[in-house]
Amino acid sequence: DARFVTYGRQQIFGPLTPVFRSQHVKDESLMLDVAFCREQFPPLARDLVYLENAGGSYVPQPVIDRMNDYMRETQMQPCWSVAESIDADARITRGARVMADLLNAAPDELVVGPSTTLNVYVLSHALRPLWNDGDEIVVTNQDHEANSGAWRRLAETGIVVREWKIDPTTGELDINDLAPLLNERTRLVCCPHVSNIVGTINPIQAVTAMAHSAGALACIDGVAAVAHTLADVQAVGCDIYLFSTYKLYGPHLAVMFVQRDLIERAENQNHFFHAASVPAKLNPGGTNYESAAGLEGIGQYLDAVHAHHFDAAGEFPERARKVFGLFEEHEAALMTPLLEYLNAGERIRVIGCLEANSVRRAPTFSFAIEGKSSQTLCRHILELCRTRQT
Repeated sequence: DARFVTYGRQQIFGPLTPVFRSQHVKDESLMLDVAFCREQFPPLARDLVYLENAGGSYVPQPVIDRMNDYMRETQMQPCWSVAESIDADARITRGARVMADLLNAAPDELVVGPSTTLNVYVLSHALRPLWNDGDEIVVTNQDHEANSGAWRRLAETGIVVREWKIDPTTGELDINDLAPLLNERTRLVCCPHVSNIVGTINPIQAVTAMAHSAGALACIDGVAAVAHTLADVQAVGCDIYLFSTYKLYGPHLAVMFVQRDLIERAENQNHFFHAASVPAKLNPGGTNYESAAGLEGIGQYLDAVHAHHFDAAGEFPERARKVFGLFEEHEAALMTPLLEYLNAGERIRVIGCLEANSVRRAPTFSFAIEGKSSQTLCRHILELCRTRQT
């Protein structure tokens, strides 16, 4: 049950400039106080072992409080001239500001929508008018459906879809296989930051550079990455970056970073009076207000962890960077013995990177056991958990 208290910095492999702002903790004697982190999440007070981290993280008390406060104190449409409405808008704005700071983005480049799947669906409709029939996009078969299905459906409208395929044995993408898919008609390249199946960290800065060299946009899916790393979208240089806030202690919302000039060129998907509104034109119907206000609590949780472990304050992005460094150190300590154990099994085959290398993999693991189905293995693990609880 470590993912929601263990996040950290990753760097792309290769001779490129590191693009993530969180760094290793310099003081090696400083260790993450896991008990303190657990105390911030009400369900864990029941000594619960949470095994569905890949599906989403638990929500800490500050997020619950911010959502509750909004509904108790400012439950009305924001942006009117009355005090409560002004307050409501301020709370929503503060939540978006936290998300922007974590990505090193401007708030008006963020769409806070209901889910990554729906954000991409809306974006695909907004960008399609910018492209001609016969133009091409590249997707991978490592992508989550959220950053794949909506783009693939554009084939029905005259767009050519090319697939960047994984190695069928390792489940990993080889960046050398991308170049032959690119040409003067390529308009978009989609790639996961981290594979949600095998945990591979893809070299997204290199992918973005290759897409741009072909005159194409780069759309990076960070849904499986945000639990482990903070991406600096300015350093990566990508045009679009996606993640779901419920993977990062938040309510069931999603954040979509889109370069401002691209938002301005995109076709309006909201009400007609939002045709020139940035970024509202990519958010039909707006967002869930109380959930959006709850995003501020994510920053408050990170600040609580920072205050518990560090003396110096600094600006919020710097505080978050240091906290993620702590998370990474703890996460690496958990990843190493697990991989060593799995690699030692004669009948166990780990899919993806075989090393506990934080440059190449996140602590998401897929493995197969000879002669055992995944259903059998899951039932066995659950039975072991029940036995240990009793």
